[in-house]
Amino acid sequence: MKRKALVVYNPASGRLKSEKILENLIPELRKSGIAYHLLETRAGESTPASIDFKIDQTFTDVIAVGGDGTLNHTLNGIKNYNVVFNIISAGSGNDFVKNICIGRSTDDQIKTIIDGSVMRVDVGQCNDQLFLNGVGLGFDGQIVSDMLHKSSWLKGHLKYYYYVLKILATFKTIPLKYGIDKKQHNQDTLLLVAANGTTFGGGFKLTPDANISDGLLDVCSIGNISPINRFLNIHKLTKGTHGSIEQVRFDKIKSMRIEANPMIVGHIDGEYLGSPPFDIKILPRFLKLRVNKRL
Repeated sequence: MKRKALVVYNPASGRLKSEKILENLIPELRKSGIAYHLLETRAGESTPASIDFKIDQTFTDVIAVGGDGTLNHTLNGIKNYNVVFNIISAGSGNDFVKNICIGRSTDDQIKTIIDGSVMRVDVGQCNDQLFLNGVGLGFDGQIVSDMLHKSSWLKGHLKYYYYVLKILATFKTIPLKYGIDKKQHNQDTLLLVAANGTTFGGGFKLTPDANISDGLLDVCSIGNISPINRFLNIHKLTKGTHGSIEQVRFDKIKSMRIEANPMIVGHIDGEYLGSPPFDIKILPRFLKLRVNKRL
């Protein structure tokens, strides 16, 4: 079957300019006989709606060029179509691609698009929105909220880590009620993530044992830790060894409900989500993903 791809790209993603990536990608698609259409995403527009308007059943592939936000928007735009998901990472964090083998360089990722193999991976769902990597609340969600709503001359990783350090010192734990597979929990929460992938914020391994093909979400919840102990233990979050901290709890789940709470905000794949209630579940083997055929 002749392949036909919708190329979704975000010109504002990360340090890599998507136009430069397209200059390398388009000739390879032509050389391989893959038909293509381009769709540029723009701030203030609904990318999923734009994709749904552009795509139809004749497409075999979608190629997302950008960071985790672009991947999320693209995923939600193709959820009703039987297409293969392809990725060229061009964001500042690129957390989801840390779970898969598509190659590190743009050239390698283009080769994967041309002749890689297809695997089935899980996808999460929060209310009516799908996610690839995860949903985070509390400290994690507040970082995304502040980055969106507060101005700063910093960019990229520097901007993110500035807010990490600032919020880490001042964030007050919030009472949160949630149910995991019908068991109820009530705790003062510093952070809670429901994750399909392992890594958040460009390098924090909050759910180090997560597997995108096991039919489960990994939950990491962190309770009340004093500000000084937060700084003393933050290095454990980058190594994924924070399970040794008394206030940290891990669960593997199929579904959970987070009760309404206007005091706490969340993110979904690094995009601002707002406040709960959230109904979260796993959709096993939902997505066809093209990866390096050497896997």
